Amino acid sequence: MRRRHRLVAVLSAIALGAAIAVPSSASADDLASGLWWFDRGKVQEAHDSGFDGSGVTVAVIDSQINPGAIGLRGADLQVRENTYCHDPAGAPIPAASSDYVAAAHGTNVVSMILGTGEAPAGGVPIEGAAPGATVKYYSAGLEDPQTGEVSCALEDGEQTTTDYTGASAEAMSFAISDAIDEGADIISVSSEGYASILGGVAKAIAAGVPIIAALPNEGGVGGQPAGLNGVVGVQAFGSDGAIATFPSGDPNLSDDVGTAAPGIGVLVQGTETSWDEQRLVRGTSFATPIVSGFLAVVKQKYPDATGNQLLQSLIHNSGTKGEHEPEWNNSTGYGAASLTGMLAVDPTKYPDENPFFDADDPNAFPNADDVAKAEAEFGLGSAPEPTETTAASEQPPADGMSMMPWAIGGGVILLLVLAGGIVLAVALTRSSKRRTDHTGGQS
Repeated sequence: MRRRHRLVAVLSAIALGAAIAVPSSASADDLASGLWWFDRGKVQEAHDSGFDGSGVTVAVIDSQINPGAIGLRGADLQVRENTYCHDPAGAPIPAASSDYVAAAHGTNVVSMILGTGEAPAGGVPIEGAAPGATVKYYSAGLEDPQTGEVSCALEDGEQTTTDYTGASAEAMSFAISDAIDEGADIISVSSEGYASILGGVAKAIAAGVPIIAALPNEGGVGGQPAGLNGVVGVQAFGSDGAIATFPSGDPNLSDDVGTAAPGIGVLVQGTETSWDEQRLVRGTSFATPIVSGFLAVVKQKYPDATGNQLLQSLIHNSGTKGEHEPEWNNSTGYGAASLTGMLAVDPTKYPDENPFFDADDPNAFPNADDVAKAEAEFGLGSAPEPTETTAASEQPPADGMSMMPWAIGGGVILLLVLAGGIVLAVALTRSSKRRTDHTGGQS
């Protein structure tokens, strides 16, 4: 499977690439091509059968959001008023904003889950993967656009300020922890960067709440949280079945990929000119909420399934081949997330074990000891059996207080015609990787 033996020290920031916005004068047919994922995944069929994520709560952790954007009005979107982060003067940064630059990323990430199908005049209706779900939105990682400084409130009421471009670790770690406390069934994070957030991730694993996180759009290293032990790192692919490529033309292969989902040439709402305009985008940022939305739909149909069993279903029912023994590769992980495949199989038949978590590696981040500590501290679920404790000098702090920065990852504007790529079935390089078997153990 994926290697979890190191804490990532050097990561790529936002993968900008060479990309151009689809002009606002693009035809409706051109824009409608961005719904290929919805049609191919037979998402409407699931909704018509009564499975749209109703009764399931997805927590999304991102930057600011525009709740009044077309496609989110009337959705069950609950934006947490407290943002964790403050500007350098100590004033709270609001979670909601109508400013496009500040709120576009978070708004469009949530729309991939909750999109209501509302469209601007002459526009194309955008419906999300799980429009009946509840999304609890946590705004973290906000920065002063003038100085790049971010000040985040600590639990004891103190303030800590860093001049890094991105949020300090506290914001995301606290958001993950709060999402668990507030009943999230699934946590979706379309961000990546440097911050050590082991405290929040360990708590999620102990609680059995899946974290679905975007891989970087280039660099091959999962970052945090996507590259952490027990987290599902998401790859993006296009309508041609090809995964994203770097500007160099090389495919975005990674040891940390767990699954893949549509994320190239997908339709979203808003441009820098107007929230009423539409465009096509690319990035793992948008593939990630599609996976989270699919899991929410499956959770609705099988409400007794645990979060771990949902992840077991994800890897046992990927692609188009029906239920199968999981096989991993460094292109798409365990394969493309399949809504129809997962809906066809009751996940309660699978072990209640996170198949992405290596409980036997004391050097993984987090390791079994970190998860056991989180279980004891918060009185949560059934943590993995602790392994031999790694020397303190070899472990980062488990409370998520490291002050390294993180940045919003994934998601750049797309030219209608994409060059390069690699077909899903091609890259099957896995001989040197440790792979998790269907029972949640190591093979």
